[in-house]
Amino acid sequence: MSSVVAKRYAKALFEVALEKNCLDQVGTDLEQIAQTFASVPELKTWVQHPTTAAEQKKEVFARIFANLNEYTKNFLDLLADRRRESIVQDAFAEYKRLVNEHKGIVEAVVTTAFPLTATDRKKLVAAFEPIVGKKLDITEKVDSDILGGVIVQVGDRLYDGSLRTKLNRFRERLSGNRVG
Repeated sequence: MSSVVAKRYAKALFEVALEKNCLDQVGTDLEQIAQTFASVPELKTWVQHPTTAAEQKKEVFARIFANLNEYTKNFLDLLADRRRESIVQDAFAEYKRLVNEHKGIVEAVVTTAFPLTATDRKKLVAAFEPIVGKKLDITEKVDSDILGGVIVQVGDRLYDGSLRTKLNRFRERLSGNRVG
């Protein structure tokens, strides 16, 4: 339910920001808000408490987020009025997705056993941008369990070139070829 509501709110904010030519500013603001809510659990608890009035929230938000774009400020005030602050993280994620879609960018989560070098990043982008037909925005994850290679997730597509997966496939082929 929250995700559907977050998408509606994010879409409305996206449309205003697009019309007012401030997509990046609003995106930066939303990221700051989402990070603050994530890193200060007491704020989230206080904001979501049933006795906390909308006006109190707006005053605190005005102090904490003093440099917000006017549209982001209105968005945050609207969330306070409607007791929807819990959707901030989801709204930010959806807003970012809408902006990327508008700009022809797709997010790719790249998992490697070791951090990527700048050269590795460039090679990865050069290899995958033609496949997906869009510019890549890479988020890196390091997971030593994959042993080596790379796993790239773009939307609902997964490209698994990890050494762990290759070894598992090899093991399956060997066990499948055993003579009883």
